[in-house]
Amino acid sequence: MTKLRESIEYTQPPVEAKDRRFVYNGEPSTVSTDSVLRPNRPVRRKPRSTSSLIVALMVISLLVVLYIWNKIMVNRLAEEVNNLQNQYQKIVNANEILRAEINQKSRLERIREIATKQIGMTYPKQPPIWFDIEEHDINKVRQQKEN
Repeated sequence: MTKLRESIEYTQPPVEAKDRRFVYNGEPSTVSTDSVLRPNRPVRRKPRSTSSLIVALMVISLLVVLYIWNKIMVNRLAEEVNNLQNQYQKIVNANEILRAEINQKSRLERIREIATKQIGMTYPKQPPIWFDIEEHDINKVRQQKEN
């Protein structure tokens, strides 16, 4: 057991090293007269180079120009979309007018009136006759046309 105590006593650091090792060891610190405490140095700002300032200004101006260009292009596109919507609405209105005109002109009463008064057409007095044409008769007619 004594060997263990001797080894423990042997490994303990000297008092001066102990003071340096711990931030606060419970004892008031003693200031040695051989070392003088230095006050903090005043903070000196690192001077900025003019080239970095110029580059920063160029980047900022480029970003501003791009932002303004983007706004201008968006406004132009919005105006173009508005013009195209107006044109589309005009075309839709013209189509509706044409459909109404087609419906008016394709009424059966109007067609009957034009056919009877202007062209002189009349209703047939006999019903239409339906007849069947056989395949070989159709072939004969085709051959006569070819010759």
